[in-house]
Amino acid sequence: MSLVQDQFYEFHRNIKLDLEDHQELIKKRDTMIKEIRNYLKKKSEDEKSDLITFSEFNQGSYSMGTGVAPINDDQDHDIDVGLLFDISKDDYNPVEVKKWVFEALDSKQFRTVEWKKPCIRVQYFEEGTPRFHLDFAVYSAPGKNYGSKTYLAKGKPESPKEQKKWEESEPKKLKDLVESKFQDTESRKQFKRGIRYCKRWRDNKFNSVNGRPTGIAFTALALKGFVSKTRDYFTNDEKIDDLDAMIYFIDFIIKQFSWLDGRISVELPVLPYNNLFVKMTDNQCKDFKERLQNLLANLKKAKDESDPHEACKILKREFGDDFPVPAKQSTGQHRRAAVVGTSESA
Repeated sequence: MSLVQDQFYEFHRNIKLDLEDHQELIKKRDTMIKEIRNYLKKKSEDEKSDLITFSEFNQGSYSMGTGVAPINDDQDHDIDVGLLFDISKDDYNPVEVKKWVFEALDSKQFRTVEWKKPCIRVQYFEEGTPRFHLDFAVYSAPGKNYGSKTYLAKGKPESPKEQKKWEESEPKKLKDLVESKFQDTESRKQFKRGIRYCKRWRDNKFNSVNGRPTGIAFTALALKGFVSKTRDYFTNDEKIDDLDAMIYFIDFIIKQFSWLDGRISVELPVLPYNNLFVKMTDNQCKDFKERLQNLLANLKKAKDESDPHEACKILKREFGDDFPVPAKQSTGQHRRAAVVGTSESA
């Protein structure tokens, strides 16, 4: 086990955030889903038409077990919710279906409802400051479409015609890919920790939302290039080393930058397979690479340190104040720890 593995475990406990940890968001989600169902029921009664039904599911980082707590207590955060409507894409305009969700959730106190191309966003405020939001993605369910395909409703009322469309999607497959990346439990836990470490590093190093890598981009990169460091190569004994895993992974990311144009690209590993770095400018890609190179250098520097106190000081500069630094006096007689397991949760 790494000299600083215990500190990585503590860091992970400090930053991890699962949906179960946020009961307020769960209650808001459930309330809004009920509001949408009530709206559809009234719509059916008023129009004397068949009742339109849907099922809901969580998507995004919370569902995959890779969510991170906001870096500041007052920072806006979100959850993603998928709504699978029992309708065929051939029978309804995508913007019309999104409009049902918008109208069902609009005109409530302490929140605003906003059209986004891929979803309807409900933003909650506290004393005028954005507190958290929920993004509702609207889908046409696979049971209603040819080939059992799922389609995402995209576009806004004012969007050009070509942007108002049903786009084939696989909203639940990404979670399956994350869960099946590694078969053994410790490797899967380390894989998810590594994604969370990258997200917190990003939050610590990039001030603006614009021009910074997305969480889903790190997830796609991890699915492509994260290598588990939980076993001794020669003995196959358990030897969990998050620092080594991060050194390898960050080096892998750096190698994804093109030597021709300096850009990085990685596809969403499920439909519609879009490039997750397409919105970053050339200068933003250059800045991202330089920050990654600095991170890699400091990870290696921390690995070379014989004193965990000094190693963790280096890591704290990269990952932020949530990375713990043991007291100097407690590390002076440090010896390499014996190989042990962990019950650290994902």
